[in-house]
Amino acid sequence: MVKAKSLILNMVGLLVALIPLVPIGLLVALAFSESQVQPQGFTTKNFDFLKTGTLFANDPVYSKLYPNVYSVALNTFLLAVGNMLIVVLISSMAGYIISRYSFKGRSALLGSFLVIHGVPASVLLIALYYMLKSLGLLNTLLGVILVKVAVDTPLGVWVLKGFYDSIPWDIEIASLVDGASRLGAFRRIMLPLVAPGIFAVGLFSFLSGWGEYIFVYTFIQSSKNWTFSMLIQSLVGEMGGINLALIAALSMIYLVPVIILF
Repeated sequence: MVKAKSLILNMVGLLVALIPLVPIGLLVALAFSESQVQPQGFTTKNFDFLKTGTLFANDPVYSKLYPNVYSVALNTFLLAVGNMLIVVLISSMAGYIISRYSFKGRSALLGSFLVIHGVPASVLLIALYYMLKSLGLLNTLLGVILVKVAVDTPLGVWVLKGFYDSIPWDIEIASLVDGASRLGAFRRIMLPLVAPGIFAVGLFSFLSGWGEYIFVYTFIQSSKNWTFSMLIQSLVGEMGGINLALIAALSMIYLVPVIILF
């Protein structure tokens, strides 16, 4: 009876795990399809943009409307890495200060982080638009990176504060007694101990920047600063027929870093 129950549970679990593979399988089939709208036949022509960097090499009109695929990939990478590095840097230091130091307004600061993280980013779009415009950062990747950092940092601080809280004071005090400075103890003792938390925050921040769409769509007007999300969206919204095979091929390239990281 126990074995039968375990077998049924395993089968159900396997079925649930296979469900997400259905759209991925359809995406792969479309990417290598000879037809533009449905999986049919096999071809690699949908990936020709990897050779030329241009989506519509045979159409001079469309080729001027869309940026080079490799520049788009670079923009997406810069957004993801920039967001990751700044969020990890700020969160690792802020989480340590909040965890180890007692200062006035500490509880209010933590509460504000929680409130900021709970507010939908779309609510802030108009205010952020005018802020970036007044700072001269509208239509720049730097402006989008700073906005992403502001949105992702509160969660990073909370996560790393929890990791710092789990480390006994005795370890840090022992390093201070042995002659280490507070900064030295933080760099040599605390950071290595919270490395899993730093990795988690870094991974989350990278994927958050890599998949960002709404901020790029709102704050970027020039196609030279597009990321993959904007490039794919522009193909979906194109007037006339939609080349689903080309969109699927681009989406596969877009998915590669995410799959590698996971």
